Amino acid sequence: MTYDYYCDKCEKTWEEIHSIAERDTPVGKDCGCGEGGKVCRGVCAPALSFQGSVSAIRKAGSGWNDVLKGIKKAGGKQCNIDHY
Repeated sequence: MTYDYYCDKCEKTWEEIHSIAERDTPVGKDCGCGEGGKVCRGVCAPALSFQGSVSAIRKAGSGWNDVLKGIKKAGGKQCNIDHY
C-alpha cells in the first residue's frame, strides 16, 4: 500500500510503498533535512473504485448495446428493453 509521510520540522511530504505490517518503519526516524525533523505518517484518503456503479449493459460493450437497440426498435412502443 502507498502511505504519505512528512517531516515535522521542514514539512517536506512524500509517498512510500510498504506492507501494512511495515507502514510505521520510517516513522520517528531522522528526515535528513538538517533541521532535526522526524518522519511522521500522514493521513491519506483510501483508494476508491467506481466499477460497481457501471451497469451490466454498459459493461457488455457497444456491440451488445447495438443488438438491444435493434430489438427495442423492432419491438415497438410496448418494448421495455433498456440500453444506454
